[in-house]
Amino acid sequence: MNKQTKKILLSSVVIILIIINLSSLSTIYYQKKIRDRKIEEFKNKKEQMHIGGMHRFIKEELNLDSLQFEQFREAYYKNMRESHNIAEKLNIYRHDMLSEIAKVNPNQDKLDKLSRNIGNLHYELKKLSISHFMELKEICNKEQQEDLQKLFMRMMEDQDGSRNKMRNREGKNRKRNRNSD
Repeated sequence: MNKQTKKILLSSVVIILIIINLSSLSTIYYQKKIRDRKIEEFKNKKEQMHIGGMHRFIKEELNLDSLQFEQFREAYYKNMRESHNIAEKLNIYRHDMLSEIAKVNPNQDKLDKLSRNIGNLHYELKKLSISHFMELKEICNKEQQEDLQKLFMRMMEDQDGSRNKMRNREGKNRKRNRNSD
């Protein structure tokens, strides 16, 4: 084989390898995009089913008519968007706080400011929740408002019950860990 033939053969092999690599990379990229899109679609469907079930529960529990139900849904989605925005900010501040704490010499002033910002966002989240519940209350008639009050009380009792179960579980785990020492 002469030099010219070797060069052509070598160049051809390099071009074929480049084409194979590019097609492999594009296939991997394409598959990842499809998988990510399918995962996102699944999450959206799951959330819609959850929300749909909750919405149906509220509609039935309060006996909302179609106009009231539409007002409830609009208020709910508005509240959720605003809550998600606050939650995203909270996550950023928490991440910043952990990053600062992890430093060799954390800046206490920066940590104080981050703590204040987190506290303010929690305050905003509570105000948003109150506003949302007040808006829902305004949608309801007098009888529905009484049912709504009962529903709120049940939700708070359930929430308190869950917290107490967690505390009891944590207490048992601490006792178990002390006894094993």
